Amino acid sequence: MLIEKCGICGKLAAALYLCRLCKRRVCEEHFRLQEGICSLCYSRLSVATQATETLMSVTPFKLFLLGFLLMLVGVLVLVIAALFKGEAAFSGAVTIILGPIPIIIGVGPYAFFTILLAVLLTIISFVLFFWVRKQALESEG
Repeated sequence: MLIEKCGICGKLAAALYLCRLCKRRVCEEHFRLQEGICSLCYSRLSVATQATETLMSVTPFKLFLLGFLLMLVGVLVLVIAALFKGEAAFSGAVTIILGPIPIIIGVGPYAFFTILLAVLLTIISFVLFFWVRKQALESEG
């Protein structure tokens, strides 16, 4: 029976395990049997995974807050405009996105401009979606 030193602690052991990532031979104490890797590789992987999970959980929340604040500002602008105008002239557009297909509906005397704005915002949202998705895929790989 061959006795070798552990690659982490230097303890002599009769049976050493081989880490599938770093190819280091380690004792039973420093080997994660379920993952097939040594404790050093496991700690490096867990730190990288935690950083990725934190990044992925913060980004959607920030985007949600940005969308909410933009809607709030839009509503405030409409209220202020209605107060200064003094009459109830209403123009608006609604964008509904079903999968990749946007459905835009406009009403009122300025419907053309509100539909144009809705189209521009839809294009910007698609560009931002694909850009954020690309960034997330690049950070994984």
